[in-house]
Amino acid sequence: MSAGSRRILVVDDDPASCELLAYFLKSLGYRVAIAADGSRALNMNLDDDIELVILDAHMPGHDGAEVITLLRQRSISRPVKFLAVTGDESADVRESMSRSGADGFLTKPVDLTELREEVKRLVPGRPAAEGALHRRVRRVAAGGSGWR
Repeated sequence: MSAGSRRILVVDDDPASCELLAYFLKSLGYRVAIAADGSRALNMNLDDDIELVILDAHMPGHDGAEVITLLRQRSISRPVKFLAVTGDESADVRESMSRSGADGFLTKPVDLTELREEVKRLVPGRPAAEGALHRRVRRVAAGGSGWR
């Protein structure tokens, strides 16, 4: 699979969280699809180019653990990785997500540096192109204006 086809599905019933995650991932060069809840994620036609699903643990309809279990049962030509995100830090939630097959776990509010590192770990290789926003952020961090 070419790096340009790396795609991530973000599933969260909180529109602000969904948009933030999608915006950040796009800035890193990933293609991003969004589902507003677990039921919508299950009803999507998950193409073979989805490599990672980032999902909230608590959603109406199907929660994160159910979504992971049901998506893992589908016949997919290659494995998909799952990263759970939630504001619930209880051991029960972590255990439930792990049992269902989550490959990683982050607590909300999500630290974007931790998110970037988890995505790199779960989706090895680089996205097609570094996004313009990411390049601008790097220039500002290096002391530049960020705008060209």
